[in-house]
Amino acid sequence: MTGLSKAGGVIITLSLIVVLVFSFSSALYAVDDLLSKDIVVYKKSECTCCKKWVDYLKAHDYNVTVKTTRNVLAEKARLGVPEAVAACHTAVIDGYVVEGHVTVRDIKRLLLFRPDIKGIAVPDMPVGTPGMERGNAREPYNVMSFDEQGNVEVFVSHE
Repeated sequence: MTGLSKAGGVIITLSLIVVLVFSFSSALYAVDDLLSKDIVVYKKSECTCCKKWVDYLKAHDYNVTVKTTRNVLAEKARLGVPEAVAACHTAVIDGYVVEGHVTVRDIKRLLLFRPDIKGIAVPDMPVGTPGMERGNAREPYNVMSFDEQGNVEVFVSHE
């Protein structure tokens, strides 16, 4: 094979890779459009980090219905959130519970793969999660999954 033939083959291969990458990206955007964007958030009226998380969801084009309550713990119990993963606010989207400062990316992962779980949670309030921003500071944390029986395991880790 001559140098010119090799170069032509490389250009064709790279062109195919570029086309495939753009096609895959377009497919992901199409799938994203199919995922639910309707979310109900249960929170206390005075909680500022909950308001920031709601604003974060809205900035990512979610249709947020806020249910202000004095007894968020009752909503958590009704929705089956284990105490071990409880945080300040609780949400429901497409039949799944989302507890705490979960990223949109992790919500999309939940809705895309549809695991056989009750929901996902970010326990506590890690710095750097949506609604808990502190400049560039970030704490590593785990997003936990939980099932109907209250079993908890790591859904995804953020380092």
